[in-house]
Amino acid sequence: KSNRPHPAHLLANSDLKFQLFEAMRDNIHMTMLLRLILYICCWMPIINVAYAFHIQSPLPLVSFRQQQQQQQGLCSTRTTSKFTDVRSKSPSPSSSKPESPLSLTLEQLSSRIKGKGRAQLSWDCLRLGIDPLLFYNPNYPEEELDNAFHNIDTETKDEDEDEDKDEQLQSQRQGRGREDIQKYFPTKRRSQSMGNKALKKLSQIYPSPLGIESSIATLSSVTTSSDGTTKFLLKLSNNVGISDSDGSSDGSGASNSNSNTSSEYFIETVIIPHPDWKKSTLCISSQVGCAQGCVFCATGKMGKLDSLSADQILIQLYYANKICRLDEKDILPPIDNIVFMGMGDAADNIEAVSKAVGVMTDRSCFGLAPSKITISTVGPNPEAFGDLAKADAVLAWSVHAARDDLRKRLVPTTKHTMEELRDGLVGALVGRSKRLRNVMLEVTLMDGINDGIREAEEMAVFALNIIDRVEGVKLMINLIPFNDIGYEQYRRAKVENIKKFQEVLVSNGVKTFVRTTRGDDESAACGQLATKKTKKKKQELKDEVVAP
Repeated sequence: KSNRPHPAHLLANSDLKFQLFEAMRDNIHMTMLLRLILYICCWMPIINVAYAFHIQSPLPLVSFRQQQQQQQGLCSTRTTSKFTDVRSKSPSPSSSKPESPLSLTLEQLSSRIKGKGRAQLSWDCLRLGIDPLLFYNPNYPEEELDNAFHNIDTETKDEDEDEDKDEQLQSQRQGRGREDIQKYFPTKRRSQSMGNKALKKLSQIYPSPLGIESSIATLSSVTTSSDGTTKFLLKLSNNVGISDSDGSSDGSGASNSNSNTSSEYFIETVIIPHPDWKKSTLCISSQVGCAQGCVFCATGKMGKLDSLSADQILIQLYYANKICRLDEKDILPPIDNIVFMGMGDAADNIEAVSKAVGVMTDRSCFGLAPSKITISTVGPNPEAFGDLAKADAVLAWSVHAARDDLRKRLVPTTKHTMEELRDGLVGALVGRSKRLRNVMLEVTLMDGINDGIREAEEMAVFALNIIDRVEGVKLMINLIPFNDIGYEQYRRAKVENIKKFQEVLVSNGVKTFVRTTRGDDESAACGQLATKKTKKKKQELKDEVVAP
């Protein structure tokens, strides 16, 4: 009886057991809750990645062949291929002047995609001729990154060619993967990549989901002359709006501007290699055709069809860098110099040209020095020089003759005297910084027309007037031997006449050079650019130019 516990002790023990039971039950509930939270935390990243890549992927996972078929209307944009892009929203191709990353400086692109690092990674690709949206997409086949160039090789081959050439082409395509391209990147960014969120923001700037090449212009053909000069033809896409520049005719027989983007427009661009200097010059077009109607120029025969947008100007440099990078024969050094001396007159498309030059000279974009870019114009009016002088580049004036009557004969659209135009040029040069007070006067010499001693003396007086009025100006006259365009009344000046013309200028203290003719055997020389219709089979080009 003495060993039996007191009732008070029994009550205390039962309370303790109840408290212990409650604590254990709460602990079990807490443990289960913690396990559930841990389970969710472990699986959510995997679920997010799967959801992002398979449901909300912003990447244009369309193969190169499918891009071509979509453009030709041969297949629907909603394809079931593993490279299909399921996009909830895409930029409308019907907008008047959509932009692409190609026409945005580093600062502008950084603002659009919310990050300077992302913009730098994008421009690492663009300056090499690579679409960053495809390059940083791990699901896009790396062997198709440069198919725009390789596809030209396959299309230009005859059906009877040996299989050895097919194997050679296949070997060229190999070894051009992402790792090989990254060797051109800055060292600190070679291992970096763009995330899904960054690619989605980048894709929203593209004019269409087909990629930057198919959205702006596609590479149609590439021809190389015996001296290495390479001319390539670009077919403009309907997805990028044409510049809204005034396209009125000047009564020269040139066509009025046609803004019907359903027409197929082509532009020509020329790469002029300088192997001894280990660099190349790129001759860029600013318009489809030209309204100035110079009687000795093939482009003038086309008339002005349209002005190019900044994207369509810059895509020429984009493709040129691609072609130089993929050059297997090692005859095309990197582009180091650009001249706006292709199709069109820069003064008729000032806004787009100035914007393109701004991207070219941006150190984080194409990174070209302003002194390496030359903008050429016929000078339609005195004010044109001042407008072009706002661009960070060297000015060039296609003079051809200093006497009013002769110049009017060569450039029928001329409405101002040479004195008025010269005053406009002088005013533009005076307003520039001394580092950009450079000007080139271009003279195309034709036999018996403007290659005489009289014309040389008039040109010397004309040039000396500019030198005397502009302090610190660096003036040079570039004598260009006429290149045949099929006009019997115009012939190239004789070599002895060109030398005498140069001697007159030099003796008067005017720096003068004679341009070496390059690419004339492939109609790629100065004054010979005019787009033509091409046949699918390997035949010579037709004589007529492309017009809507």
